[in-house]
Amino acid sequence: MLFDLGIVSTDEPYKKLYNQGMILAFAYETATGAKVASDLVEEKEGRFFHVETGEELKQIVAKMSKSLKNVVNPDDVIAAFGADALRLYEMFLGPLDAVKPWVENGVKGVFNFLNRAYKFFADPAHIQDGEEDEEILKSIHQTIEKVGKDIEHLHFNTAISQMMIFSNLAIKKGRVNRETASSFTRVLSPFAPHLAEELWSILGNKSSVALAGWPEYDASILVEDSIEYPVMINGKLRLKLKVAADTKPAELEKMALADETTQKWTGGNSPKKVIVVPGKIINIVI
Repeated sequence: MLFDLGIVSTDEPYKKLYNQGMILAFAYETATGAKVASDLVEEKEGRFFHVETGEELKQIVAKMSKSLKNVVNPDDVIAAFGADALRLYEMFLGPLDAVKPWVENGVKGVFNFLNRAYKFFADPAHIQDGEEDEEILKSIHQTIEKVGKDIEHLHFNTAISQMMIFSNLAIKKGRVNRETASSFTRVLSPFAPHLAEELWSILGNKSSVALAGWPEYDASILVEDSIEYPVMINGKLRLKLKVAADTKPAELEKMALADETTQKWTGGNSPKKVIVVPGKIINIVI
């Protein structure tokens, strides 16, 4: 219509259509498959019964509908947990194009993540000047890289998982420097904008975090010095070898075969086959 009116220059406003998966909710049905509205269901010790007939019901996952009375009202979720938690949970449910059920405990999980992040990064005692811890430094750069790439590919759930991993590490270490806190706040901002604005202000910034640039990661920091190889013997994990990242496949084979655990399972005999996948895994067939 806008193209026909001469307001825009193209008749197709988008180059690609991405269909989101539907968010479902729990529902209930009888043994014959008849659906029962949620307000006619009571739970007893993890089992579900019809309040009028006493018949035991099966809990299923179905579309949200007024007739089943299983619609989740976003206003209620926001009132209980806040808008950021609602946003975050919808993205954390799973792949964007997948069909998935709404589980209230999941909202509580991301709500707790946001609370922990706020309590840590808003406390001046946890934000210090100076050089960053090596493990924290690597983790924040991994987070910047992964979340940035995940956003481009609409993999929001794995982006949130990475932020949780970083946040847990920071809390465990007990401190980060101001630059790390700033980077994490900017990464969090597209997902939890209200909380990020608050943290950004606490860190001493005057303008909005929405106007700050996306942090850059240093690829050299992400280079692994060592790699841990799982060693599979006849398809079962028997040991792990931690070696220098540049160890050659032939040397990896020798080290795996010389290990005491391998000797135990091979009985000292030569294996039929050894397959080394560089950077991934070592398979031994006996």
